[in-house]
Amino acid sequence: MATFTITSCNLRWGLSVDDRPFDVAGAITGFDTDLIALQEVWDPDEGTGGVRLIGESLGYSVHEAAQSGSHVHPAPGITADPERADGTWGIALLSRLPVRSIRTLELGRLFERWDVAERTAILAEVTVEDRTVLVAAIHLSFVLPNAAVQLRRLRGLLPIGTPSVVVGDCNLWGPVAENLLTGWSRAVRGRTWPAARPHSQLDHLLVSPEISASSARVLGPVGSDHLPIQATLAV
Repeated sequence: MATFTITSCNLRWGLSVDDRPFDVAGAITGFDTDLIALQEVWDPDEGTGGVRLIGESLGYSVHEAAQSGSHVHPAPGITADPERADGTWGIALLSRLPVRSIRTLELGRLFERWDVAERTAILAEVTVEDRTVLVAAIHLSFVLPNAAVQLRRLRGLLPIGTPSVVVGDCNLWGPVAENLLTGWSRAVRGRTWPAARPHSQLDHLLVSPEISASSARVLGPVGSDHLPIQATLAV
């Protein structure tokens, strides 16, 4: 049986709920897993984004996809107006496993005016010992019909019978996400949002029938408004 470890965390621009920077480097270092999926990654126009520098310094290959123009002043937000943007907001997948291929998938949306972000998935084909596993890192829309359509579309793009993982902030409750991926299961079950007093699980690690999970848990707060999730997976 081939095993690997994985973590997911919504970073919220690297800012706490009161918009103060927290220790993103310390959080990523502490995860210490083979794969790390990150959402709401802030990448300023000036200089190289912190996540890339942090990941590469820890020996990860770093793969990013911008989903929207963004700003952090006077408050963090996303925007379709390029004159208001001074950076991008998106997702990232960090891997210490060999990556055989990587691509970005467009997931579409039903209602554009409520969500300006271009929701995508980073789809990586990674090697776990002698096995190939597909890992789709995502951050779905906060508009519920959009999120449902995006997750169902992603399912249609993943081949049946190939060990596969979908990981990230789904903005969907667990039973809804599981129902949209027929035959798949949630590796982690536990409340992840809001971090201070969580009442809902929006962050998910969904696995195809070829994969089983152990040591699956919600981690403690790192500074964001979401709690990270982590598991050991076996193919």
